[in-house]
Amino acid sequence: MADGNDDSGGYGKPPRHSQFKKGRSGNPSGRPKGARSLKADLLDELTQIVRVTENGRVHKLTKQQLVVKALVAKAARGDNGASGRLFPLIQDAFGFGDDTTGANTPLSNSDKAILAEFLAGAGPPSTDDDDE
Repeated sequence: MADGNDDSGGYGKPPRHSQFKKGRSGNPSGRPKGARSLKADLLDELTQIVRVTENGRVHKLTKQQLVVKALVAKAARGDNGASGRLFPLIQDAFGFGDDTTGANTPLSNSDKAILAEFLAGAGPPSTDDDDE
């Protein structure tokens, strides 16, 4: 046992024949090198630059810019599906719709009176300019 060639092993010291061989992976069928995530692939695709002819002029735009342009153009033409996809993107990008906009602030008594008058059929409150 003193010569160091003992193959018996022990606690924390597996037998030499079952130890990992030098230069050989302990998990040969593990994750392959260079395996990419969906996020990385999507980011690469969206940042690719393409040439587009718009109004007779050639522009260099990313694919992401083209997707946004197409979505906004469809929404502007009245496509409800495109509008339904565009508004959540706007809210996410610019932070509209959160509590900082005051949308959930209760109405004051004067605001409630104006709203009640309007809903009762009286229309908007009259101003002095209407007397002419």
